[in-house]
Amino acid sequence: MGVYHVSGLGLSPGALTMPLTAVYILQAAAQMGHNGARDFFRLSGEAGERSGSREKHPGMPEVVIVFDTPEAIDGKLRLTYDSRWFRGLSNMRQREEPIHRPIVKYLCRLWDCLEGLGVELKRPKHFYLVKVNRQDFDEVFDRATTLFYGIRRKEVWVNLIGGSNQINLALMIAGSYTMVPSRYYYVFQDAPLLEPGWLEKCPRDEHEVFKCANEILNRWNDLPPLNLGVGSILRSLLERFYTAKGSAYISKSEVLDILEKRGYTEKFIPKLIEAGYITPVDGDTFTMGPFIERSWRLFGAALEHSRIDSIGKWRELMGDSLVEVPFEC
Repeated sequence: MGVYHVSGLGLSPGALTMPLTAVYILQAAAQMGHNGARDFFRLSGEAGERSGSREKHPGMPEVVIVFDTPEAIDGKLRLTYDSRWFRGLSNMRQREEPIHRPIVKYLCRLWDCLEGLGVELKRPKHFYLVKVNRQDFDEVFDRATTLFYGIRRKEVWVNLIGGSNQINLALMIAGSYTMVPSRYYYVFQDAPLLEPGWLEKCPRDEHEVFKCANEILNRWNDLPPLNLGVGSILRSLLERFYTAKGSAYISKSEVLDILEKRGYTEKFIPKLIEAGYITPVDGDTFTMGPFIERSWRLFGAALEHSRIDSIGKWRELMGDSLVEVPFEC
């Protein structure tokens, strides 16, 4: 089982290919014995919570899923990208073309370059593009929540470089609520390049691979997982107050049961009150807090999405909003 990379994207395909380039170079470095690169992937595969099979090279990208506008996906907008590593990969005149085209072309060139070093790299099995309104937080959140439930048994990394603020915020909150992603990452550059502009060229030998790996590790940034059990607590309280068996009140013993199942004690109750999750009625009874009421509009539909337990069901639900592109080199 490899990694499912989820990303927002706009009109700069380099926001996706640049961090994927970093991942593949680190894969090459790890296979060559670079300790920092090996550590980078140490929680992937069978070492992680989602392990299900033995992997020769854990952390390899398996599926790439991108959220972008229908216009960008269908090739109706002008893209901006360039490459200093590979000839013929430039669109500085900003031609209209589907966003997937330069991504696939570039990755094929990258794989050829790195595999010439004698390392083993696997192509992703699937490349999905999800059509969303980049300014509609609710729509992106709804589709991201459905996605995360569908791939809940996979190792999921979320790229926070590309796409609008609404897309990235929706991915982060959906990830926090479902507690599926294990990694939120970003690595920046100023130029619209398909490769990392701060690396001189695609590495051609072990020395260059190690040099590139050191630079990548210095520039790669991971955000801590935003889960911390709060998403699960919120979900349980929403279910308690809003499902058919719910009521306007919840006993202290029920609150403690929700907390203790997630490793918290009674001392956490004041934090739930301060955050607006629950409101005291008396010493042994609570009602829903203002945050729960406001959250129902956003998270209520997410409770229904929990029935999506496979990527096949997710694909079926997305319908015409989903486009799959093969990695054909």
